[in-house]
Amino acid sequence: MAQNDTIVKGWQPVIGLEVHVQILTNTKLFSPAKNKFGEAANTLVDLIDMGLPGVLPVLNESAMIQGIKFGLATSAKIAKTMIFDRKNYFYPDLPKGYQITQLHFPILKDGVVDIGEKKNKNSSSSS
Repeated sequence: MAQNDTIVKGWQPVIGLEVHVQILTNTKLFSPAKNKFGEAANTLVDLIDMGLPGVLPVLNESAMIQGIKFGLATSAKIAKTMIFDRKNYFYPDLPKGYQITQLHFPILKDGVVDIGEKKNKNSSSSS
């Protein structure tokens, strides 16, 4: 616990992290446009990225396979069914007006990444 007793009795601090990772694919998740870090803004685009009428996104199979491998590596639950949702909002670099997300039914959930062993900083070991 903290070095001082300023925590309100009956309350426990809980810290959550939202972690984003980038899968190494040659193309974007929903378009055939190249996916290359460091290129000039708005140069790696396809008709799908522009949100033109009638264009439909297609899921990048390689990204899905790599995502499932990540799920296996982290002991995540892998869904039998995945559903993509549209998150609608205005943003200057989002011409189609929506973002594709897996808000309600993600392909993976509850995975674990072990970042180390808990140790008591006051403990000592003798050799």
